[in-house]
Amino acid sequence: MAAAVIYIDPLTIQPVLNGKWHRTDLIAVPKPGQAVTMLCGESGLAEFKPSRERRDEHVHQQCESCDDVFRRRKGIPSRRDRIGYR
Repeated sequence: MAAAVIYIDPLTIQPVLNGKWHRTDLIAVPKPGQAVTMLCGESGLAEFKPSRERRDEHVHQQCESCDDVFRRRKGIPSRRDRIGYR
């Protein structure tokens, strides 16, 4: 039987920890149980679930600290500095 290749881009992985979407500096897809550190400094162990389970409990929010680090690195103004958020 031929392999069914599933391509995953580590740059687009946004782990959910404590009900929040986070950003990371992954260079490879983590193995289950591997520690993953978010841009905000929080850490968790990698666990994979089907996307249909994504909203079983509630809608996840963006981690503001991860977003701030990501925006600063890309030269994008923070959400708080944008017009209308002052």
